[in-house]
Amino acid sequence: PCPGLRRPPRPDRRPSPPPAITRPAPAPSPRGRDWYDAILLPDDVVAVVIGDVVGHDLQAAAAMASTRNMLRALLFDQKNPPGAVLTQLDRALEAITNNPVTTTTLARIEPDGPGWRLRWSTAGHVPPLLITRERGAELLLAEPGLPLGVDTEQARPDHFRFLPPSATVVFFTDGLIEHPDHPIDESLAELARLAAANASLPLPKFVQALADHHPSDGHDDMAILALRAPHG
Repeated sequence: PCPGLRRPPRPDRRPSPPPAITRPAPAPSPRGRDWYDAILLPDDVVAVVIGDVVGHDLQAAAAMASTRNMLRALLFDQKNPPGAVLTQLDRALEAITNNPVTTTTLARIEPDGPGWRLRWSTAGHVPPLLITRERGAELLLAEPGLPLGVDTEQARPDHFRFLPPSATVVFFTDGLIEHPDHPIDESLAELARLAAANASLPLPKFVQALADHHPSDGHDDMAILALRAPHG
């Protein structure tokens, strides 16, 4: 896995995909089917997506595959912002599949002057986590939008954040934080503390630390995908 994004020294070089990890639930469960993807696009752009399909059977596995493949086609076909791509994906899934409800976050990491800009849209998914030297760990709380498969007519807002040097962005599924004895806000705060404490690690080891010491009870699938901006 790549240690993070690298500003391309030549016009024909693009950032590499960030490291990620998935872990299945210990036993069959109706809680979800987690997936992620990282896609190199033209103009030095990286698209990242993470999602959770309701169900834990063959239908959920098939839905995960069809959603991932359809999203890849939509991303390569045009340069629309993440919210518009998720709207297209939702309408296409409604028209040609019987996929179950899915939560997801889609983001684009784009060149912005000497640095990078994060642009993302969320469909009912847990918020990304941003770790910076100046502000520590911060949940990127923003209007989430509805999950896929609920209402294709609802607008899907886009959100923006400049990534300062060495910033780390973490995308994850709710299997990383859910615990029946702890409120979700408490688990999110614990994850933020864990991320801040391990932020100096190389990115693959950082992702491994989150997977090994997460605040959930481990009953559900989990997926983590992280990227790091260059030092500047």
